[in-house]
Amino acid sequence: MADIINVLPDSVANQIAAGEVIQRPASVVKELIENAIDAGASNIEVNIKNAGRTLIQIVDNGSGMSDTDARLCFERHATSKIKTADDLFHLQTKGFRGEALASIAAIAHVELRTKKADKELGTLLLMEGCKCLEQSACNCEKGSSFMVKNLFFNVPARRNFLKSDNVEFGHIQEEFLRVALVHHNISFTLYHNEKIEYQLVASSLKQRIVNIFGKHYQEKLIPINQNMNLVNIQGYITKPEFAKKTRGEQYLFVNQRFIKHPYFHHAIMSAFEELIPSGTFPSYFIYFDINPEMIDINIHPTKTEVKFQEERNIYSILLATIKHSIGVFNLNPSLDFENVSPIEFSENKNNIISQPTSFSNPDYNPFDKKTFNYSSKNISQNQWKSNNEGWEKIYGSIQENIPEEAKEIQQSFLETDTQEDEYFNNQENVFQVLDQYIVGQLKSGFIVIDVFSAMERILYERYLAKLDNNLESNIQKLLFPETLNFSPQNAEVVKELLPHFLDLGFEIEEFGKNTFILNGVPTDFQNKNAQQVIDTLLAAYNSNLLSLKISKKNNLAHSFARSINTEKKKKLSMSEMQNIISELFKTTSPNISPSGNRICFTFNDKELLRLFQ
Repeated sequence: MADIINVLPDSVANQIAAGEVIQRPASVVKELIENAIDAGASNIEVNIKNAGRTLIQIVDNGSGMSDTDARLCFERHATSKIKTADDLFHLQTKGFRGEALASIAAIAHVELRTKKADKELGTLLLMEGCKCLEQSACNCEKGSSFMVKNLFFNVPARRNFLKSDNVEFGHIQEEFLRVALVHHNISFTLYHNEKIEYQLVASSLKQRIVNIFGKHYQEKLIPINQNMNLVNIQGYITKPEFAKKTRGEQYLFVNQRFIKHPYFHHAIMSAFEELIPSGTFPSYFIYFDINPEMIDINIHPTKTEVKFQEERNIYSILLATIKHSIGVFNLNPSLDFENVSPIEFSENKNNIISQPTSFSNPDYNPFDKKTFNYSSKNISQNQWKSNNEGWEKIYGSIQENIPEEAKEIQQSFLETDTQEDEYFNNQENVFQVLDQYIVGQLKSGFIVIDVFSAMERILYERYLAKLDNNLESNIQKLLFPETLNFSPQNAEVVKELLPHFLDLGFEIEEFGKNTFILNGVPTDFQNKNAQQVIDTLLAAYNSNLLSLKISKKNNLAHSFARSINTEKKKKLSMSEMQNIISELFKTTSPNISPSGNRICFTFNDKELLRLFQ
């Protein structure tokens, strides 16, 4: 039998590696910025065109490379970061595998200009699909300039899987911000289509956070600080009263590397327990400094998943440290402090760290006007009342295709000749149970309607009609326009959706960096908190972009319906119940909500009698 195992050519092997390392343009940005940091750069410029499809350019003033190193850096597993296997457990740099540049060169056209400080001339290198087309001397500044053009030019299938420019640039922004947040001593500039998106000068950590997310963060932040033999923890959390309905800005770093760690996120959320409403989230920027031998970062190609040897102990320290900082703030909420004294931990011989108790005020409630001063400088009382009412978690996938069982229900409506006038206009034949369901009598049985799901269907179709037909919405002008602040990623989405927001009745105009002015709201908006409604809308909208193939208008209509429809239980008047049912049976699918939940059940006489037999 002939041999069947072959050694893959370098070009194929590099494309396979590229599939693991380079998923999208943001992956290229991350790898090249990290290389610039490892090269000792104090200033890094990122130039993006067409969300990275056309051009990704990273310019740094780092150490630069020699002629030989410039060529070798594109070879697989060629790296200056490690020399022995033992070095993997003492890593202090960003990259170390030596796969990034080889992977990028395998799927793009790459131009490198680099020069060391002690050289008169630099090196120009042109790469295309792993092939070196040219290497020559050139005039250039000290440091390196990588230009990556036509990403995925030879892998069209992967290029077709890229999302819209707004989505892809959002991922680039996120990678850029993750690096900028941990290296606040480095100046960063980000251009997109020749427009400056960020220009960040070297500064303190707090100032870097404020420069990125806006001046309103100046009063939101509480510092945390804990130094121990096991781990050092520094950073900032936001005050409890600024918790948001969306996950917002939540960043964990270990040894200057961004990580995702659900276990430590749970510790942070536990520290805020009973201080923030259910379904809200604090923002945090937390930095761990730990012996590299105590962690393993080599478990995933993106290096965002990290294993800790002492997870349980670090969990306890993190939880207590955050409670301690919140406690200090609770005792004196008007104090504008820059530092918090750490907790005195004691470690026993078995190295088991017991969780200390913090001196936070157990009666503190940021939504109680006795303990929190509602003022124009902070936030309105109505806003906190709205916050505290509790929002439901975001629903799952939209299921516009009605299941067979739903069609059967719809057929049963026809068979029983259910008409609104038959029972809904008779107050004796319709009532509400558990403040959640409407029960109505049919000719031969009864129907039970979930009010929450019914309202989602009604609102969804109402908003979709406005968006599809460009119907003019009734807008109520605000006497005092409101300022809306969003994360950089959400700000880009808001800009894209501004015309559609107007169709829905929101008169919003761009004001500045990540900031907008709300001049008007829909007339039926009542006293809802506009910032929270739009934050929740954006969370649902972005989630749908990642998981569902639906149009922008469908996505927006569904997301808006979910953000407005927040009350799971509500006592209804007779006229309100009749109006809901009337509106429901005018919709195209009165049986299934846009989230795929059942709206109503019918029970005929036979089914009812069977229960007693």
